[in-house]
Amino acid sequence: MKNILILVALCSSPALAQRVSTDLLSYLPPPSSWNKEVKEKNYTHYSIVNHRKYCEIYVFMGTNSKGDITADFESEWKNIIVSSYAVTAPPQITQTDTEAGWQARAGVGSFEWEEGVSVAMLTTISGYGRTTSIVAVTNTEDYTPVIQSVLASVQMNKVPAARPVAAPAPSSSGKAKPTALQGYMDYSPFTRTWTWKLRYPQPTKD
Repeated sequence: MKNILILVALCSSPALAQRVSTDLLSYLPPPSSWNKEVKEKNYTHYSIVNHRKYCEIYVFMGTNSKGDITADFESEWKNIIVSSYAVTAPPQITQTDTEAGWQARAGVGSFEWEEGVSVAMLTTISGYGRTTSIVAVTNTEDYTPVIQSVLASVQMNKVPAARPVAAPAPSSSGKAKPTALQGYMDYSPFTRTWTWKLRYPQPTKD
């Protein structure tokens, strides 16, 4: 059985490319060879097609939270994944993890596309009354290094102090530590199933 391994760390990464910022996070985009479309106040879409192989990455702008990570993830899954890709089976969902006032949950589902199988991955992050998501859709493992790179570069922005919620504990430098996530995705071509797991690593000490 052949597995795909994705290590995801939403923390620091080499800043060789120019970072892109949204209202809630910043990240390093895919290579310049990818197509980029910005839908203002909604999302940024990156895509690439090579014959019948493709990959799409969506980085969404923040919206108001529906109250907790469960409600936010379920809403994003229904409104983005199900409505866009007709995924019918319930997603394989990770446990909720918490770090520096943010909560994260990830899920994955597969769907038929042009006589093959594609996978849609949703990572939703919520905190401070706001929520945002990153979506990756592909039918090949060829682009998993790019998905890994984008996710590995993500840093959560500092929430304005005016927001009526408790602020995360500052580090010794007086700045909020970046939220960090790690995860991996396994795919079995024999059973055509995907498994996506996500967890926070133990925080490092200053």
